[in-house]
Amino acid sequence: LMELGMMFRHDITVEVKSTLPIPGRLYPAHYSLLYFTKGKPRTFRKIRTPIEVCRHCGGEIKDYGGHRHAMNPLGVNLKDVWTDIPTVRHWKFKSKGRPANALSTKLLDRVVEISTIEGDLVVDPFGGSGTTFAVCEKKNRYWIGSELDFSQQIKERLINQDIAHHANTDHVEDLNRTGFAGDSHERVKPI
Repeated sequence: LMELGMMFRHDITVEVKSTLPIPGRLYPAHYSLLYFTKGKPRTFRKIRTPIEVCRHCGGEIKDYGGHRHAMNPLGVNLKDVWTDIPTVRHWKFKSKGRPANALSTKLLDRVVEISTIEGDLVVDPFGGSGTTFAVCEKKNRYWIGSELDFSQQIKERLINQDIAHHANTDHVEDLNRTGFAGDSHERVKPI
C-alpha cells in the first residue's frame, strides 16, 4: 500500500478472547487492523473509552499513578490495543446464512466513528456478513459495499434489520464550528 502512495497511520491490535488453540502454534489471542490513508485523513475523531471497573464490585481497576483526579471524566484516550471488543458468539449477532466469522458491531462502530462524520461515505469491498453496512446505517453514514459469496444474506439481514448491535459506551468528541475535533488540533475539512 505504501508503494501505491498510501500513508501508514496505525497498527491496531484487537484482543480476541477465548479462541481455540491451534496445535504447534502460539495461542491466537488477537487480530490486527492496519490503518492507511491517502494523505492526511480528512477526519480523525478523538474517542474516549470508559474508566475500567471491576465487573464484581464496580470499583475502578487502575489507579492511574495517583493522578485519577486529573483525568478527563469522559474517559481515557483510545489506545492502539483494544481489549474491550466482544467476540461474536451468540446467533443474534451472526448471519444464519453465513457461518464464517463475523466482526463485532462495537469494533466497526469505533472504526466508523474515528474516521467519519454523519453523511460521509464508507466503502467496504469485502462485505462479509454485512456488519459494516448495518453500522453505517445506524450511524447515518452512506456506504458502498460488495461481496461475492453472501450478498443475498447481507441484503436480507439489512432489510429485516436482523443485525443486533453490541453496546458501545465510547465517548466521541464532537466537532466544533472551527472544524477541530474536541480538544484535538487536527483539522477536519467540511464535506
